[in-house]
Amino acid sequence: MRIFTSKKLAYLVALALTGALVGCGSDGKDGAPGQPGDPGQPGKPGDPWTPPPVTSSAVTNVKVLGYSFAEGSITYEFEVTDENGNLINGLKNAEAKVAALTDKGFINNRNEADKTDASGNPVKDNVNIGGAATQATEGALLTSLGDGHYSFKAPMKGVNAGTEGIVWLRVGGNAETGIALSAPLVVNKPEGTHSTTTDSCYSCHVDYSTSPRKHTKYVATGMDSEVTFVEGCLVCHGSVSFAAKNAEGFSIGGYSTNTLSKIGHINHQKFTKDFSVMNCSSCHVEAPTNINVSGPGCIDCHNTGGVPGAIVPSNGADVRPMHEGKTGITERQALRAKYKLELSTPVKVDDISTKTDHYAPTGAASAVTAPGWCTTLTVKDTDGNIFSIKDNFNYSNPLVFDAKKPIVYAGAYLHSYEKNSLVGRPGNRTNYYYGYNADGTKNICHLLTDISPVNANYVYSARVTFSTAGWMEYDGNQRYQSNGSLRANGYDGSMGVSFTAYSDVVDPATATKVSAFERRTVVSDNSCTTCHNDATAFHKNGAFDEGGKACVACHDNGMARTSATLGAGFGPMVHSWHWGNGANVGEMKADGTQAKTANGAGAINPVTSCVACHETAIDLNKIPNQYILEPGNKMTSPVTANCYACHTGDAVKAHMASNGGEISVPAVGDWFKQPTGEACAVCHNTGSSSGIDKYHNFTRK
Repeated sequence: MRIFTSKKLAYLVALALTGALVGCGSDGKDGAPGQPGDPGQPGKPGDPWTPPPVTSSAVTNVKVLGYSFAEGSITYEFEVTDENGNLINGLKNAEAKVAALTDKGFINNRNEADKTDASGNPVKDNVNIGGAATQATEGALLTSLGDGHYSFKAPMKGVNAGTEGIVWLRVGGNAETGIALSAPLVVNKPEGTHSTTTDSCYSCHVDYSTSPRKHTKYVATGMDSEVTFVEGCLVCHGSVSFAAKNAEGFSIGGYSTNTLSKIGHINHQKFTKDFSVMNCSSCHVEAPTNINVSGPGCIDCHNTGGVPGAIVPSNGADVRPMHEGKTGITERQALRAKYKLELSTPVKVDDISTKTDHYAPTGAASAVTAPGWCTTLTVKDTDGNIFSIKDNFNYSNPLVFDAKKPIVYAGAYLHSYEKNSLVGRPGNRTNYYYGYNADGTKNICHLLTDISPVNANYVYSARVTFSTAGWMEYDGNQRYQSNGSLRANGYDGSMGVSFTAYSDVVDPATATKVSAFERRTVVSDNSCTTCHNDATAFHKNGAFDEGGKACVACHDNGMARTSATLGAGFGPMVHSWHWGNGANVGEMKADGTQAKTANGAGAINPVTSCVACHETAIDLNKIPNQYILEPGNKMTSPVTANCYACHTGDAVKAHMASNGGEISVPAVGDWFKQPTGEACAVCHNTGSSSGIDKYHNFTRK
């Protein structure tokens, strides 16, 4: 595997310097100029110097030189080095596995004890496919071929000269020798034999070797040091379950009861909110290889009973659209791709009745003649044609899906805006007026009397939600909120497809445009949808697309939202609800007790998973020097708010406070114009000696 030449060189130079200090002894002949000789050996001038072998290691690296199958055995030839690239002698432990490729996929069949038939006669294990062995297995032979050079013959009844499959090796781990256990090495992995990839799994899991879940030490690498997560799992969690038995009661499957496909299809059913295993393309980046409903993979959901059938190659057939279409994912994705929402620059009008004729809270006709602020919502398709909100709005009560009237929500908020952040909502959330234009676009207006003036600029946000088959106004899952109250009807608007837009920014005093709407972004557009993949909205008609852009309309710096422990802002909310105290807020179970919300982030280490959302390390100097508002007219400084969402200990809080961080201090006056005193970036900015990049992973392997 890896040869650490830089460390070898450092060791070589150190030894040369030591020799210069203590003088010349009987340590072998000199080499050519610039080349040391071989210590203790009468080497030829110019022979390269090689460090002596070691007999222990903190890290053990394996380089497989070759392997060969024979009838009933596999033999490996390999080299073993330590963390500095030094050859290791005295190896006593080796472990080999082979998951043989069969017409049912990969199988590493266990050796099982004898059974008895109906007459009480012993019956020996009559199933042998692939296998596993260690140096302690009868007939195994671990042989030293020279310094750091070994062969390992592993007996396996289920292999022969024609075997093809996943070949696996691991060595070391003996406490007596002090040789560390190596990482599992996938020596061979047949190409094109399975239809998911390490990259697919790691799009969410990032680096399973750091996961808090089981079997992290089994994450394997390949011959070129690449992570081979899928193949490493398939060695044990193969294509056929250990539970599949023949007539004599012996397993015809692999080592584990849970196949890898079952882990993917069944164990991920509640991976996280708004995740669907029916979005096959999330994991199967190419068409699945098997289309036999009674075969491996398909049988996880289409349980036909009995022994799994053989794989029927897809040969170009793609079952992904069928699954995605069945659950409406295809339809929702098509909607998402077809439409976009636009908002006009806010205008101040003397008479809102020139633009509106209905009152939103009641839906009643209204002709209020008073001044206010207005904007216009426009839905367009990809060809630039206006899609009439008026003609397609669903007014049914109770609100149910109607294919002819797909729009179930079209509203707008008036925000205050400062330093590229939303810092409040001066316009009443519900008390607005609306009216339609001849082309079906929708005007939204807030009376000046319904606006609480804020010493900041104004901007509108809007959301429009399309319903699809299966849509519901409330999802019915009772959930606790971070303040301890119960959301009895569940999340509202959670099954729609929502679109968000923000208007230009205007000065409320002069009614002139100040700038386009901008917000500092440190996540990618698909950061949320990688895991939240079912193409629906979340709640309050907010969507997961565009990195959660819609969520900011409510979860912004000025909305005083709670997020379990402290408030507010989009960043602290995301951190808390995935890995902080917010992750402990849960749904109501049938017995009336509280369950932890399905949270896939619990499967990944928060320190190593930053890269799941953040494409690059955070530059703390670019975070606006602006407080984040909390309930109770309090505020918290921004870097502190984000860090404290996960790091909630008293010592951590004291450290933040001692360096200018402020948590839940009284908000005074124009709090969003007050500079903070936190000095976090001095020590913790990316690239610093104690930078956040030293302790959090922002780079994929």
